[in-house]
Amino acid sequence: MQKRHDYSAEEILRDRIRMEPACDEGYLRLAAFLSREGFFVQARDVLREGLARAERTAPLEHMLGLVLAMAGQAERAERYLAKAAEQEPGNSQYLRDLALAQGMAGKTAVAAGSLRQAVALAGLHAPVEGDGQGGKATELDGLMRLADRALAEQGIRAERRPPKFSPRTALIENLITRDPELAEAFLPLKGGGPQPPRETLLAVRRALRRLVDQHPSYADLYFGLSLVADALGQIETAIRTAEKALALNPRYAEAALLAMRLYEKQGRRDLAAERCRRVTELRPGWLDAHVNLGRLLSEQGRREQAAEAYRKALELDAGCEEARLGLAAVGAAAGTQGGRP
Repeated sequence: MQKRHDYSAEEILRDRIRMEPACDEGYLRLAAFLSREGFFVQARDVLREGLARAERTAPLEHMLGLVLAMAGQAERAERYLAKAAEQEPGNSQYLRDLALAQGMAGKTAVAAGSLRQAVALAGLHAPVEGDGQGGKATELDGLMRLADRALAEQGIRAERRPPKFSPRTALIENLITRDPELAEAFLPLKGGGPQPPRETLLAVRRALRRLVDQHPSYADLYFGLSLVADALGQIETAIRTAEKALALNPRYAEAALLAMRLYEKQGRRDLAAERCRRVTELRPGWLDAHVNLGRLLSEQGRREQAAEAYRKALELDAGCEEARLGLAAVGAAAGTQGGRP
């Protein structure tokens, strides 16, 4: 008996896309579900929709290439897989699948070149013993030997092209994938300083996104992604990922503080004040949080609440000049009402 399609499950997955249309994960899950059900045309359409709407497109390009390859459309598959590899050059799996599609299309020499890049990348990402990833390099080496044999049988000399990926950015991806806490070392310092190269920021983002795919409930990964988006000038994305971190861990004071700064950058002082108040509740001993809350409330004309925030700051540090001046200014603006020290 033919298995009936689970339309309720499909609708749940489509609801996820409607809730987060800029997130690639929803499109990937729905496309994978449809492919398993045998609806390859619908899976292809979902991935194309994702390419038009999602912020991160490399995984969508990759899956669309695989769907087309399964449908026997090798050359079209190659185009999408090549785009995925170009966008995330540190991903040896993308290079491997590109090589397989190129082989299906009869491009043996080109496929061998892509495999050679994948092998070089896997070597750069040499796994430590016992980390469960040793099979990747072994698989690539085996494929490389088959490719070299096929070239020899056709009398074609193997190409010795240098890898297209940047060894430095691939190394950064590898380091962060192994230890996500290293991500902040490649980001701008909180007190200013030189801006890291864009390719460094993109490498950090690729590594963190890959980790999010594996651990979608880890708030720290979304916090890191928010820092990267902020450094890249993508404030809306930075806010969304900071809020995601806070939703996963409601006691994440650092995420609330980051959201406050991001909302303030956008000029959304009401939301900035709301997140700042959250920080003061989570970390009542943070002097700067009370001072910032007083400033944000004062700018909105909420003088009594601003005065209270400044007073709490002075309770923590009676010598805090910024809180003292802020309280005096609030008092003067209110005709001295609510301005008692």
